[in-house]
Amino acid sequence: MASSSITSSTGPLDVQGLVSQLMNVAKQPLNRMNQQVSTYSSQISDLGALSSDLTAFQGTLSSLSSGQFINTFKATSSNTAVLTATATSSANPGIYNVTVNNLATAQNLAFTGLANETASLGNSADTLTFTFGDGKTATVALAANSSLDQISNSINSAGIGVSASVVKADNSATPYRLVLTGNSVGADKAFSTSTSGGQAALSFMSFNAAAAVDGTGKITDNRLTASAMDASLVVNGLTLTSSSNTVTSAINGVTLNLTQSGATTMTVASDSAAIQAKVQGFVDAYNKVANDTSILYKGDLKGDYTLVNLQTELVKILNTPISGADGSNTIAYLAQAGISLQKDGKLKLDATALNTAITNNPTAVTNLFGNSNQDGFAQRFNSTINNFLGPTGLVTTRTNTLNSQSKAVKDKVDQEKTRMDIVQAGYLALYTKLNSSLMRMQQTSTSLTSMLSSMTANK
Repeated sequence: MASSSITSSTGPLDVQGLVSQLMNVAKQPLNRMNQQVSTYSSQISDLGALSSDLTAFQGTLSSLSSGQFINTFKATSSNTAVLTATATSSANPGIYNVTVNNLATAQNLAFTGLANETASLGNSADTLTFTFGDGKTATVALAANSSLDQISNSINSAGIGVSASVVKADNSATPYRLVLTGNSVGADKAFSTSTSGGQAALSFMSFNAAAAVDGTGKITDNRLTASAMDASLVVNGLTLTSSSNTVTSAINGVTLNLTQSGATTMTVASDSAAIQAKVQGFVDAYNKVANDTSILYKGDLKGDYTLVNLQTELVKILNTPISGADGSNTIAYLAQAGISLQKDGKLKLDATALNTAITNNPTAVTNLFGNSNQDGFAQRFNSTINNFLGPTGLVTTRTNTLNSQSKAVKDKVDQEKTRMDIVQAGYLALYTKLNSSLMRMQQTSTSLTSMLSSMTANK
């Protein structure tokens, strides 16, 4: 609101004070409207917080309603120096004896030594060709008069999956060697090299990986310090190979991360701690909804039918038993799986009771949260949340209504502010004029009094 300036005029009246008092009274309807807008804003914000709580709660329901939370396993290695492992929901519980014969390795090749790493080699351009174990090839262009260092840089810049470096191997007359290392492990990443320019100065870079008998044999004075090999391991008597040290095909649903040769015993079992954590997440998310709903009900949303309806629905779900996918009611209430409703309206998890229920009847616990009848507790909660948060849900429609009401009041506020500007300007004009009139009257009175005093004194 663009307020009119309240200024004092010369006179007996405090125009500023008078107009301020009058405007305080006149603005009471405007103040009430502003308060209503503030209340609407708080209510909309509160419903937004409730929506976030419900969305977070819904996020904990997916694995519960699908029953996948029961199929949470952990893989434990008796010798983590040999391998570590992780298990997925498709793993099969059991004990597996694993022997790692060798790890998958990358090829490492050191070419014959040269006297100088910066001297020019060859007098014309050439091409260095790499042929890999999987049949793929790659080429590296070598500029004329390239030195060992420049050849190394050219290979690294080519991005072919091989890294190059120049090392001083010893104190001999020809100590500088070009060393090539494969960036990936596995037999299909082995590589042979050849040059195509016919320059004798570059012929030292020709190497046939297939001719290498072992990792230490000389081939025209080139030394294969490490062969590119697949990993080899034995799982319960079955020998397997892998082109990677991350093995996913040895045991169903289990990923093995090989770290060194050796033997270990690996156990795949139900991960009760992880299962408990998922159920605890469900409990915590429910409790946040219950707690925040109770708090909001005491605030600006006091008595709001959306909160009343939500609280009613949540309690109704908890108090209604399920029949289960097979029509039985072996476990029909959450309390039978260690999840009990407390007096304060919150849930509490008894981890021991949950583990006992899962051990004794995992199918019944699975059906408790989700089943083919769509009657599990997780499924019920999910459906109810959708009913509240969907396009026509109570939270959505209530929020839309409050937004509309807030906009309507804001429009009235704008109109009232304009009217208050006019009223204030009127008050200012009126009392400024009155103040001026009173000032003139005072001046006239003073003048008359002075004249009468003079006349009396002259008698």
